[in-house]
Amino acid sequence: ESNYTISILDQPVIMNEYVNRVYIGLAIINILVSFLYVWAWRGRSWFDIVLVPEYMNQIQAGLYLWSSLWYSKQTTLGGYYTMGVHRIELYASCIELCTAVGWMLSWYMTYTRTIGRGFTFDDPDTMAYLATTSNTFMYFVYNLQMNIHPERYGTNLLYIYADILGFIGSVYYIFAALRDDSWFWFLPLAGQYGVAAGRVRIETKDLPKYGLTNILITDICKNRQEKSQQSNRNINNDIVIIYL
Repeated sequence: ESNYTISILDQPVIMNEYVNRVYIGLAIINILVSFLYVWAWRGRSWFDIVLVPEYMNQIQAGLYLWSSLWYSKQTTLGGYYTMGVHRIELYASCIELCTAVGWMLSWYMTYTRTIGRGFTFDDPDTMAYLATTSNTFMYFVYNLQMNIHPERYGTNLLYIYADILGFIGSVYYIFAALRDDSWFWFLPLAGQYGVAAGRVRIETKDLPKYGLTNILITDICKNRQEKSQQSNRNINNDIVIIYL
């Protein structure tokens, strides 16, 4: 009898060729969507800061396509292509996490907030970016675990929960897009979205101002000079009184 045992990293990777082709197709769609995101900002300069997350999104989409092309080349849990896939997807998930945070910042910079729209959970945009940011963080944690413990490849199912969370976020984004295009005009509060999109004009009034106008002080020692001048005047008055 042989006492030879196979290392866990030498265990074969169970692959499904059909699933691999599906992953490649989804990666290609992801790249196309990333270009559509850039096209959505076509009214802005190519060097606008709000386009930085979109460029990062294209990079992570390309990395995921690269890793999906290597899926069929994986042989063992510790093989070259298997570890290469883990490293590529770790880089991609890190960029994707930064992209999600960048989307939140660009949303804050460009989003028109009005009644029912803004930092509230009844706004589908808020739920969408919270879900997508959370799911990208879960992808990052999963890929980090795969690089530390590659023997858990195929048994660690954290990415499934991230997929579910990402799907929920995409549904909220669909509702937000339909709302902005006035598909929900029949709802009681649908008119407020026309205000946010600029299709409805509301005359605003100037609010009353209270208090004194602001004074710009250019000399940091101005208060000290005024106090010294006032004290000098008091001294002179005391001298005059004593003299009299």
